[in-house]
Amino acid sequence: MFDDEHEAVNFRYDVQCMIKGENLSRKDKNVIRDRIMNECVGDCLLVIGMPGHIKVHFHTDQPEDLFKILEEYGTFEMKAIEDMKEQYEAFKAKKKQEKEENN
Repeated sequence: MFDDEHEAVNFRYDVQCMIKGENLSRKDKNVIRDRIMNECVGDCLLVIGMPGHIKVHFHTDQPEDLFKILEEYGTFEMKAIEDMKEQYEAFKAKKKQEKEENN
């Protein structure tokens, strides 16, 4: 179990999005990955795709930086931002409640 000194979450937001563009290619996928790695702060980067579509998963505190890069390559078909710190706090509260109920 994690404690407050060793948070399980390094970055606040889990961002997932998909962009669409007629001219998107495998080469763009690699360029986008490199740009995100060099221009954004975060971890757990995953960039996958096929011609015309690219999906990105990234943990960051500044989703807007990621979106600025991606909008240069296509239009968003999907954007999802989840607050992982909020989810972690809910997880800790649930575990605490379960522990209290079992004692």
